[in-house]
Amino acid sequence: MSSNAKEGDEAGSLKDDGYVVIYVLGKPYKAHRLAWLYVNGEFPAGEIDHIDGNKMNNAIINLRDVSREINQQNRRHAKAGNPAGFLGVTVDQKTGKYLARITKTGAKTSTSLGRFDTPEEAHAAYVAAKRVLHEGCTI
Repeated sequence: MSSNAKEGDEAGSLKDDGYVVIYVLGKPYKAHRLAWLYVNGEFPAGEIDHIDGNKMNNAIINLRDVSREINQQNRRHAKAGNPAGFLGVTVDQKTGKYLARITKTGAKTSTSLGRFDTPEEAHAAYVAAKRVLHEGCTI
């Protein structure tokens, strides 16, 4: 496999999901997983969490090996298509009010934090609960 890369170039290419991918022997690897391997001598057991939320910051001090559950707790933005536009907030179709919900670590269902007039109020309730319930939360 040939490459146009020159000595000193940064390895990899930025993908649509915001992560850098590096090909090794024709197989794609996310750069943060390779950084972990390089420093720790083994691939991570779980997912790699970018502590500061910046997918491009692969400094080892910014990476931690965590379970999927813990990694999801560090989300900062609502998923695309969320009509409320805020993490932890949905719209009650019957009343038009904004519902704040959070899932506790290890719980199978979410807990209601209340109904609010604005998405900002609902999001503020979510963030306050998140700081209490999720250890290591940086939001």
